[in-house]
Amino acid sequence: MKSAVRGIRERFKSARVGLKDSLAVIDMTLDGQLGQPITLSPYEVFEPLNRLIDRTAHGTKVERFGPDGGRRPFHTLEIHTKGGDVLGYLNMVYLRKPLLCYYLVYVEVLFPFRGRGLGHKILRAFREFVSERGAVGVLDNIILPDEPTYGIYSKHGWKPIDPVAGDNRPGEQGHYMAFVPRSARAPDIQQKLAKLLFRIRKKRPIIDMHENEAMVGRTIAEFRSVYRTLESLFHKELTAGSSTPLMRFMFTRFVTKMLGFRRRIAGLLGYTGGESLYQISISDRIKRLPIQPYSLWTSEGGRTEIWGEAETIRRLPGDLKEKPTRYIEALPLYRRPYLSSWMENRGRCRSGIIKISDLLELGFDPTKLRVLFHEGVEYVSERVSPRFIPSIEKRREFLLGVAMESSGVRIRNARIHVNPPLAILQDMGNVYILRKRVEGIHSEEALDQLRTSPYLRDLNRAAGIDQAVEKTLHQTRRWLVERSDSRYREQIEELIFFVPWDFEKNMPRVTVDVSGVYIDRLWIA
Repeated sequence: MKSAVRGIRERFKSARVGLKDSLAVIDMTLDGQLGQPITLSPYEVFEPLNRLIDRTAHGTKVERFGPDGGRRPFHTLEIHTKGGDVLGYLNMVYLRKPLLCYYLVYVEVLFPFRGRGLGHKILRAFREFVSERGAVGVLDNIILPDEPTYGIYSKHGWKPIDPVAGDNRPGEQGHYMAFVPRSARAPDIQQKLAKLLFRIRKKRPIIDMHENEAMVGRTIAEFRSVYRTLESLFHKELTAGSSTPLMRFMFTRFVTKMLGFRRRIAGLLGYTGGESLYQISISDRIKRLPIQPYSLWTSEGGRTEIWGEAETIRRLPGDLKEKPTRYIEALPLYRRPYLSSWMENRGRCRSGIIKISDLLELGFDPTKLRVLFHEGVEYVSERVSPRFIPSIEKRREFLLGVAMESSGVRIRNARIHVNPPLAILQDMGNVYILRKRVEGIHSEEALDQLRTSPYLRDLNRAAGIDQAVEKTLHQTRRWLVERSDSRYREQIEELIFFVPWDFEKNMPRVTVDVSGVYIDRLWIA
């Protein structure tokens, strides 16, 4: 196993894969942990790239691209390497009235190059660009005050827009800032800035729509590049019709990342699907590969870590605590409705072998959720990316606070329950979250079942169950925002909700009376 891992570096050399493609493969298939504490031995072979990354960052330059085609008001600044690879970009929109302005929409630097000054470099270029044109720069600073990068804009001369931002409520109207260079000459500039913000808010849906389209196009291009690179890296095995665990691991990670992105873009404002992930054609020889969704590798000195609720951890099986990956990955799959109907209709998984073609057909990784029954308690284990550990811990802290205040709370007749992580286990580069199993399913899956399952559609149309669920979710999110400070805005956005469900009948558990239709419970996780 270790020899296969050590061979990655040689594969990159022999396939003549450049730094940009190497980093894209690392980020997409190995979770972008380059430069982070090593938890998975495949990362170790890439450690020498850190020095190359530093040299590359020092040699970059910023180039500007004018508007093109249907993106007439949109301008872009890009950070280029000497070889022409794009390491980051800044999107802006040009507005002429009520004063010359460039609205900064989005700034991004590729994950491995963050923390190396490129963000400051592109903001300096933007400042110079705006100053040369005698225009004003405006942005909505969505970075929370407690984040380390919150002050990045103030360091470059950006200031809050007092007439408007002073009365804004956090998380609602925004945290608008302006950069007003000496070259920007306009009478009553403060008053015009207030009018400008009103116009920006009106245009915001259109701006977001164009940015979403650009973001989807860039990401799909990245997926295509990574897929081609993986084919080059494992050309020998693919030609011979063989495979290794590492090869299966990297292709599985690629496909699950692609499926996750496909689910996310489905709800993007204004996205029409013009650029589609279906345009990436995955060959039959890769589709036939058995999946390898979790790491089999342990780094030198790596050890198992478990933390969370002390009593829950104490009661866990000894074998689970000693070797979490081996124990959890042998547990039964969580039979959510999506998976149950697929298995019944196609008779799959009877052999226990799931292929990449099955992932593409299902649209998700069914091995991510597994069920543990121990000492009369039923748990669900969820495998997550190691990069989400800080977010998971912050969400757990938030949920424990909600639990203290939610006792007796009802929202649209639904009793509010909290289902925080009871234990977090880290082993062999894999991270597992353990929660109690609830008699409900994810709200998104519930709504999808109500709207698409043949025997539920008519019932839903007649009773409006999906509307009752959506109203309960909306009011619950609003309640959470009102009781929380801005530090937890991101955690609230990432929360998942479970609604009551009859698993055997694949039916929602709802109450119908003279007042209407409602669910009697809602779990927050």
